Amino acid sequence: MAGILDQLELDALRADFKTMLGIDETPADSEDITRAKTLVSIRRIVDQGTLNTSTGDYENPTTVVIYSGPAHVSPIVFRRDRQEQGGGQALRIRQYRVVLPWDSGNILIDDEMVVSFSADPEMDGRTWIVSDVMYESELAARRITVTDMTPAGEGNC
Repeated sequence: MAGILDQLELDALRADFKTMLGIDETPADSEDITRAKTLVSIRRIVDQGTLNTSTGDYENPTTVVIYSGPAHVSPIVFRRDRQEQGGGQALRIRQYRVVLPWDSGNILIDDEMVVSFSADPEMDGRTWIVSDVMYESELAARRITVTDMTPAGEGNC
């Protein structure tokens, strides 16, 4: 039984997504990401580090980078933002859809995404938690959902 898309169509869709993300394939198979509007790193904590008993926080965690490169980040607007209490403070919970190249690695729920560059200066340096990873049988682009849990009054993202 033939797939829904043939390989030529799938390759064309993947190329379209790379163009959208600002990746330009060169004949030498190297990628030029200078046109990318947003660059991210997705990392996984493999060791929590040392517990600081005076603050209750873990310090110096060990991480491994799963993906580093261009992404398209956009808010999920069909749902209302929530504000919840956590740790004695109000948290604003917002979700965003992130589109990455189809071969961006084995991203898992609870990985962290950090924006290293964006045309929107409010996004630079911001960290989100991966809350969902979408799969499909003929993958043209990887789609993940990230959650921003910013304390109320800190930032507009």
